[in-house]
Amino acid sequence: MPEIACINGKFMPLEQATVPVEDRGYQFADAVYEVVRTYRGRLFALDEHLARLFRSLDAIQIQHPYTVDQLKSLIGEAIQRAGFAETMVYIQISRGVAKRHRGVPAGCEPMFVMTVRAVPDSRPLRERGATVITVPDNRWSRCDIKSVALLANVLAYQAAKHAGATDAIFIADDGTINEATAANVFIIRNGELLTPPEGPKILSGITRGKILEAARAAGLPAAERRVTKAELIGADEAFLCSTTAEVVPIRSVDGQKIGTGPLAARIYDQFIRMFAS
Repeated sequence: MPEIACINGKFMPLEQATVPVEDRGYQFADAVYEVVRTYRGRLFALDEHLARLFRSLDAIQIQHPYTVDQLKSLIGEAIQRAGFAETMVYIQISRGVAKRHRGVPAGCEPMFVMTVRAVPDSRPLRERGATVITVPDNRWSRCDIKSVALLANVLAYQAAKHAGATDAIFIADDGTINEATAANVFIIRNGELLTPPEGPKILSGITRGKILEAARAAGLPAAERRVTKAELIGADEAFLCSTTAEVVPIRSVDGQKIGTGPLAARIYDQFIRMFAS
């Protein structure tokens, strides 16, 4: 099946897709993005993903190049053209192309980029589980905006790989956890599901919200509050969640083993029944 791209509404093979060198997304990370996926060929939580994309655009004052209905049409056409069993769609919208200067140029037209690939198989990682390290959170103060400015995430992920770990979790100055480099973090203590609250310290994942719904539907109490690193290490269970990886149990934090149990799997099974069947 072909991996394809769409640049400003024009479809092409992915290897032929290019953007101008003076695109502000490339030169300033002046862009936002979104990732959506399918389950059984149907798009998962598309309305929520597009609403978050528009919130990110509004937050950095980039005009919307398409309406919701136009985006849905382009995404649907992309999935049909690619023909994968399960599809992952990446959307990036930059402020556009202009002579390089930090000032926002007048009349700059947004640049729309979409790429389409098969959803990677997350089963091996879910079955193996993740080992994580913790790192100080040195990112900017608006992590709730889904910006392409992800250098701190890249460096934290590389630090995890150099340590022989799967991923890194950002720790705030007060010793509480925020999120991993591309996933939200949950812990289970005494039968209760806990996760850091929405706000500028984290990107509130669409899957995160569905996991909270699934947990409550499965009969588990679930709360959003600050979680300390000590609580993470002492948790009965802990896991990461994201659009593509879904639910990944955490096996250790900074070399200290985390307990394993049935509740994360129970939540994941409920999530699949509710949203992916």
